[in-house]
Amino acid sequence: MKKKIILLKLTGTIFTDPKTKKMTRSFIDSIIEQLKQLSKSYQIGIVIGGGNFFRGSRDNDTLKLRPSIAHTIGMMGTAMNGLILYDLLEKEDIKTTLFCALNCHDAGKPISQQSIDNALTEKDILIFSGGTGNPYISTDTNAVIRAQEIGATELWKATDVDGIYSTDPKKDSHAQFIRQETYQNALNNNVHIMDRAALILAQEGNLTTRFFNVFEKNALITAAKDKNFGSTMIHLKGTHT
Repeated sequence: MKKKIILLKLTGTIFTDPKTKKMTRSFIDSIIEQLKQLSKSYQIGIVIGGGNFFRGSRDNDTLKLRPSIAHTIGMMGTAMNGLILYDLLEKEDIKTTLFCALNCHDAGKPISQQSIDNALTEKDILIFSGGTGNPYISTDTNAVIRAQEIGATELWKATDVDGIYSTDPKKDSHAQFIRQETYQNALNNNVHIMDRAALILAQEGNLTTRFFNVFEKNALITAAKDKNFGSTMIHLKGTHT
């Protein structure tokens, strides 16, 4: 039976202790076990973030770097996380292909449609690091691009937020949870769940995006079993930006 293809966008904070902010295996081991289970029924692509190493919106306020340099450092952070995740998966005998958009052959294979297709044929888990190799393009936008390259029907954005809210729930205690939203409404109402470029690309590609808290127990398994877990964003035909 043909496996359903999903693109999982993982926050880099899965590698760190939420209190000490130091590297730990305590949570990533759970993610790996869930990926092992899911890979029996799903073909999985992963875009990994790099915020545990460097986050431009946070760290550059102090360092005052040029934006293009800050973005490149962020992409290098995703390359480091990609290598970590790749090695941990391989140690569990989970066949994995690591791609990197940056020009560093030790950090992963160069990305091309042919190499992606070959990895899909081998039923590997695909890890995409290094962003797109270009500054000013978010990890969210990169995730939408990779989702379409692997032919995913769904993009799962797994962070530390339960789903889509009317405003930032970390800043606004009155933020309203939204179970299902359309890309057009998110664009019209300036919902900050993904950047505008990512929303537009996902809408044009008719990609379903799901948002959930990866730190919930067995979140990936729950997402596979329960379509109401977290929030879902869809494209309604006939709507355009």
